Amino acid sequence: MSGPRPPGPQGSGAGGERVPPGRLPAVRDLRLVLPTLALFAATAVAVGARPSTGAALGVVLASSAVVAATWSVGVGARDRVDRAALGVLAMACALGAVGAGVQAARSHALAAHPLVSLVGARTGVEAVVTGFDRPVRSGGVMVPVRVEVTGSGESARAARLDVVVLAREGWRGLPPGTRVRASVAVLDPLTPADPPGLRALTPPRVVEGPGISGRGPAAVRERLRSVADRALEGEAVGLLPSVVLGDEGGVSTETRDEFRSAGLAHLTAVSGANTTYVVGAVLLAAAALGAGRRGRVAAAAVALAGFVAVVGPEPAVLRAAGTGAIGLAALSTHRQGRPLAALAGVVLLVALLDPVTATGAGFLLSVSATAALVLAARPVAVRICRPWMPGPVADVLAVCVVAHVATLPVVVAAGLGTGPWSLPANLAVAPAVPVVTVLGTAAAALGPVWEGGAVLLAAACAPALWWLDTVAGIVAALPGSPHPAPPGPG
Repeated sequence: MSGPRPPGPQGSGAGGERVPPGRLPAVRDLRLVLPTLALFAATAVAVGARPSTGAALGVVLASSAVVAATWSVGVGARDRVDRAALGVLAMACALGAVGAGVQAARSHALAAHPLVSLVGARTGVEAVVTGFDRPVRSGGVMVPVRVEVTGSGESARAARLDVVVLAREGWRGLPPGTRVRASVAVLDPLTPADPPGLRALTPPRVVEGPGISGRGPAAVRERLRSVADRALEGEAVGLLPSVVLGDEGGVSTETRDEFRSAGLAHLTAVSGANTTYVVGAVLLAAAALGAGRRGRVAAAAVALAGFVAVVGPEPAVLRAAGTGAIGLAALSTHRQGRPLAALAGVVLLVALLDPVTATGAGFLLSVSATAALVLAARPVAVRICRPWMPGPVADVLAVCVVAHVATLPVVVAAGLGTGPWSLPANLAVAPAVPVVTVLGTAAAALGPVWEGGAVLLAAACAPALWWLDTVAGIVAALPGSPHPAPPGPG
């Protein structure tokens, strides 16, 4: 605690004696954090509550914002009240009121949707596929869709709702943007805050094909599967598309279960770590070529846009790109306030536009990992660095430990499987993950234009993929590792 802190060597305090150099900008940057936390907390309370409860919470918070703002305006020079603190409190209450009100309106709209009244019944729907399918343990796939029309003929009602379809024949490989019609059974929602689920009773009838935003990523996925099949053997054939693109279709159920038991399931989902590795590699390459700061930033921006184009502009990918960029900014600068303020802005925006997603486990994992990266990765790396340990190794270990510790409470609270060997497993695979992510993403981008070069890049991933599979298998077999329950019937 007594050692010097790294506030940023270029910080200069314009206020002279009253404000230490480099401190005032950080304090200003952090002012967005409290309002964002208030918005998130109010949204979390309103999610799952009745619309009237959310509306009442919004009224209380709005009244508190008015009181705090009025008090702030009326503070005199001799009053011992921090006007700035009252302003932040007023903003926090106002944003909390907005969050509660938005969620109350969404809950009301969900309750009025025609699918809600059809739970347990069968109906026809017209929907647009919004993401790629993912396999389920009981067989078949989960397909995210946006239902736009419920019913058919005279009973058809137009109303949008994002849901998940559990399906088997004919639903695999539908690119995002495909408009389909099908007969479905409406299932009970998992929680009162969730929309109903759908089980497909018929194969989809394609009404309209996808646009370029869906065809492009679908073609990239198909080509990467072909590249992996040519370059790799065994489980590595399915693991490469899974780790790089989140495409789990070629991964066996046994391997997926091993990754879940070992606490490595997050490696098969596109996250902020993917973007950090890819953009970080581009920054290092640009620096090695002698590019200036603007050149490196431009190269990183192009890489980030290219990553989204290759993987697909799904909501999870866009969130990963945002949080990954923030984490990268935290690692590349001594300033903590600005990346944290940017993260707060991302949380604020997502909480307003999609409250259910903002309070979901996936988004909380990304946010908690990125916040830990912003606040603790560099100090931890400095602490664990030793003369015999190179700086990059210390950075990798720090990122792995900090992210795992920060996300562990979310994993436990969400009921996701994790065991006592999860942290050692993540430490063991830490050196291999960036290799697969960077080389695999390059192979995915190169595949459509030069398959031979993509095969070489994919083949270079073989040792790292073997290590991932080996660690997952060993850890899953250790005592104490959780084992997924057998799939139920149907």
